[in-house]
Amino acid sequence: MGTFADRVMVDLSDPAHLRELVAPAADAGHQRLRRLFARVYSLPSAVLHDVLDVDVETTEFQRPLFPGRHTSGTWTRAQPDHRRTDVVYDTVDLRVAQWLDVSASLALTVVLRVDPGEIESIRTVEIDEFATLEEFRARFRYFDLDAFLARHRISTVEELRRAYRYLLTEVKLRPPAAFDPADPANVRRFDLRLAFLVRDTIDLTEALRAARHVGEIAGRALPYRRSSGGADATAPYAAVLVFPAAGVPGTGLNQAQLEQFFDAAGVLAVFVTQ
Repeated sequence: MGTFADRVMVDLSDPAHLRELVAPAADAGHQRLRRLFARVYSLPSAVLHDVLDVDVETTEFQRPLFPGRHTSGTWTRAQPDHRRTDVVYDTVDLRVAQWLDVSASLALTVVLRVDPGEIESIRTVEIDEFATLEEFRARFRYFDLDAFLARHRISTVEELRRAYRYLLTEVKLRPPAAFDPADPANVRRFDLRLAFLVRDTIDLTEALRAARHVGEIAGRALPYRRSSGGADATAPYAAVLVFPAAGVPGTGLNQAQLEQFFDAAGVLAVFVTQ
């Protein structure tokens, strides 16, 4: 058990050490957890205000992910009568596995700033007094008048008046109440699953390909809840690449550049001193 990957797996078998890896004490703003959360969840009507706590619930080591295989086709016969059958096979290729060095399930407690999107008023008026096309255009904030005219073969303001009746509806949203981060109603708890890929050396191409492969297989093969607590889940896992800090000088880059590269690719890279 002499490799870096072996030592990291043993280290991460301690929930306290795994928690420190994703939420280090020095990371007061919880930037790692924020990045991981954003890899799995989108917030269509809220903003992640703060991370209150993270608990390690389960860990599994060397979990295999098997790629699925989808085969479809059509079986047709002409005699003695015409028949057509659509055939679909979904199978799992057990001969090929992508291994997760550590699969972890976390419980994340966060504070969300939620915009309820409540409507205060709706007002509809008819637009019937306009002398020019530009005057008509000015009545709208978002309207492609040129495309509308071309689609309906209208070229003059007189034709525009005769063609239709035009209604303009304005929806005014109610200003949200003052945000109180201490209000329990703003606290949410989310499941956050992580896929750790531990590498003994730093090979950017191989590591990024492996992270991409894991994402593709997991997205197709693993079930997960698509919505929870006001968030939309976009993936079953967030990928975490774990590298030896001692290998950074050999890349010709510094650690910040490597972290930025992987972050732009949607993967969290962590460099560990062993």
